[in-house]
Amino acid sequence: GRRRLGPNDFELLRVVGQGAFGKVFQVRRRDTGEIFAMKVMRKDRVLERDHRDYVKAERDVLTAVVHPYIVTLRYSFQTPKKLYLVLDFINGGHLFFQLYRAGTFDEPLARLYCAEIVLAIAHLHSLGFVHRDLKPENVLLDGEGHVRITDFGL
Repeated sequence: GRRRLGPNDFELLRVVGQGAFGKVFQVRRRDTGEIFAMKVMRKDRVLERDHRDYVKAERDVLTAVVHPYIVTLRYSFQTPKKLYLVLDFINGGHLFFQLYRAGTFDEPLARLYCAEIVLAIAHLHSLGFVHRDLKPENVLLDGEGHVRITDFGL
């Protein structure tokens, strides 16, 4: 069978985000060289804010959902002090930053982003999930310019 992965199987490259419970790192899987995003959450922070349900919800959603416009969860594991979600690394940045930089999107581009977001959200809803925090900061753009929704219930 497949060997269970843990934190030591990944080399931390840089911090790419910070949340209430911890950080998101760009990481490299040591044996394959593949690049991922690794969300590392401190259990004490999660528990003291009583957000256990949110964190579990995010893992459950990401485990159940496979969709071209939603970030894919590749691995999840924990240590006594921390929770880890290893996700696709999406390199195009947040929709928020693209919008901030551009000022406005032209209509065809705005239409494309809206359509892809609607398809992703419709897929979530069809599975009985709700995002709860959809905003431009939680929409990433991949290398081809397509959206990838992230940060479920957090």
